[in-house]
Amino acid sequence: MKKMIVLGGVAALALSGAAIAQTSDGQRGGRMDPNARVSQAEFVDQRVARLTAMDANGDGVVSREEMQAQRQARMGERRDGMFERMDADGDGSVTRAEYDAAHAQRSEQRAERRGARGEAGHRRGGRGHGGGHGMGMRLDRDGQGVNIEQARQRATEQFARMDADGDGFVTGAEMRAHHEARRAERQARRAERRAPAAD
Repeated sequence: MKKMIVLGGVAALALSGAAIAQTSDGQRGGRMDPNARVSQAEFVDQRVARLTAMDANGDGVVSREEMQAQRQARMGERRDGMFERMDADGDGSVTRAEYDAAHAQRSEQRAERRGARGEAGHRRGGRGHGGGHGMGMRLDRDGQGVNIEQARQRATEQFARMDADGDGFVTGAEMRAHHEARRAERQARRAERRAPAAD
């Protein structure tokens, strides 16, 4: 019974950290250092690399099954890593004290990140999560999978929209401004749809 509680706690802690765990050069959880600069090639290659890694059969199209398999593999890796970090004495089991210590540490880290962002703890109005989770599912609107070359073209177009000064690099500030503008557009469309029709 005690093992089930601990394993359940490990799973819950791993899943709660999944939204924050996505990390890449200059970025963490979808946030980019405002002073970092990313070239178009780096930006596009990073996005295409994720899809290419998912394309298990190498046909240039990532199916929903391939996306789901990749997501499951990442979750398993995170769960294993979380367990190893929690098992402070390395004995292969997590005691209640180790679990509580790990939970307290994660809570402190979250509070520090929120303080650094100057937020009350809510990102995106409390909805969703950063780091590109579900990116492939959003790209696969017709259920036929994600064509990697088409995704490369969309990433190139997205980069061009974000590169406000046209210097061939996107900074953290440009990326943030682009995302905030897109968010404002979405909110305006939602408000328009919800507004009662004027007669």
